[in-house]
Amino acid sequence: MSREEQALKDRIRAIIRDRRSNLSAQVTDRCASVVSEYLEEYIRSELGIDPGSLTVASYMPVSGELSTIPFCQKVIDSGGVLLMPKVTEDDIVFYAVSDLTDDMEPGRFGIPEPRESCAKTDVRDADVIIVPAIAYNDEGIRLGQGGGYYDRLWEYLGGDSPERKVVLIGVCYDFQIVSSIPVLAHDMAVDVIIEAESEEEGQ
Repeated sequence: MSREEQALKDRIRAIIRDRRSNLSAQVTDRCASVVSEYLEEYIRSELGIDPGSLTVASYMPVSGELSTIPFCQKVIDSGGVLLMPKVTEDDIVFYAVSDLTDDMEPGRFGIPEPRESCAKTDVRDADVIIVPAIAYNDEGIRLGQGGGYYDRLWEYLGGDSPERKVVLIGVCYDFQIVSSIPVLAHDMAVDVIIEAESEEEGQ
């Protein structure tokens, strides 16, 4: 990647992190609730799975990321299986959790991660993975934090191979959809993007 392309990625990251940090609690809570409803509707209607039969991998929101916690809690309460990530040296691995407080502890980057007592689970067995990102382009290609963890996960899952069975869903605020992101061959692409309107009510 050229120096100019890297500089563009860094500039996009800085702009979006700043915008996320300035969202009010009212907006972030509303968006989390709306995205939970959208996720359930999409998974029910398009995949034919209800939350009680779902195995879903998600993430703990940090640095202003759109929260999927309401949806994750709904999956747990309905009897589905929720997988959450733990960072290893070079990769992320997933564990089944049944309590988003008691089953979690501070991880490598201070982000809550599953305790070792939780059951390690092959994420390829999930029906859906909900993916965090800094931004997506119109084709669903993801710009992440820069650590490459989800790009390596993408490769582990089979990338864009038709053999890949797990559905990748990106969730984000509307301003995280950008027209142009420098793209490399190994960059993860999601199958579906669910975005939430970030404007304050009444504006």
